[in-house]
Amino acid sequence: MKPVRRVLFVVIVAAGLLAYFGLDRFLKHTIESQSSASLRLATTLQSARLAVFGGKLKLHDYQIASPKGFSAPHMLELGGLDVDVKYGQLRNDPVHIESIALDKPRLVIEQSNGTVNFKKAMEGMPKSRSSDEPLRMVINELKLQDAQVVLHPGLPGLQHEIVVPVPSLLLKNIGSGQGADNGAAIKDVAMVVITALAGAAAESGAVPAQLKALLHLNVSQVAASLGAEAQKQIAAAVPGELGQGLSKAAGDPEAVIKDPGKALQGGVGDFLGGKKNDSAPAGRAPPPKR
Repeated sequence: MKPVRRVLFVVIVAAGLLAYFGLDRFLKHTIESQSSASLRLATTLQSARLAVFGGKLKLHDYQIASPKGFSAPHMLELGGLDVDVKYGQLRNDPVHIESIALDKPRLVIEQSNGTVNFKKAMEGMPKSRSSDEPLRMVINELKLQDAQVVLHPGLPGLQHEIVVPVPSLLLKNIGSGQGADNGAAIKDVAMVVITALAGAAAESGAVPAQLKALLHLNVSQVAASLGAEAQKQIAAAVPGELGQGLSKAAGDPEAVIKDPGKALQGGVGDFLGGKKNDSAPAGRAPPPKR
């Protein structure tokens, strides 16, 4: 290779590398800023790497802060995210993503002033629909691998911290279906993940009955707030009676918000004590039977 060509080749490669790593920094900044705005919770991302070939985006150490008033620094931590997406789709609206794999997600659930943190987070998010969000997504498959749900002392029936392993969950067709409003906003995707993890933890035999009732109620109400399609997706991923109750209630999600005890009778409502506990305050477990 002649000297002039060699210099030109080095310049082209250097320019390509600068553009490539500049894009990574841009993606990291965009994900952090849009996540924080959508969730109204501080979010941080250690790094973003877009593969030159193959349409792979890798995100490392993504963290969502706890709502104000809760002790844990982060409500949700994701060790890694592998995103399978075509480059051309990154500019589309909504972005169409083939699959996302979440590695070792860690959800902390705690209670403050009678409210569970993930329900408090949902209440604090913007009320506008996803069409107003700058970034919206349709995700064919979202896989959660080797997750942990940490239940803090102070929750009903807990004197010590409990860590509930959730080996795997699969969520499908997020941001699609009736009422999806042309894709899901970041806040909707995050709450689908958080609610599914909380629901799976609620089915663990290690969870005391009173706490199980509290989680069932809050998961049901938050899922209903996300809409019927999201509720169906969460119901399909969550095992046991909670998944069955969510599936039954998906036909009328507003009923779960207005009157959870009545709407969930025959499913989660039976666990809550049916009609006897219809008057339990929203977001709180019913009083234990004496």
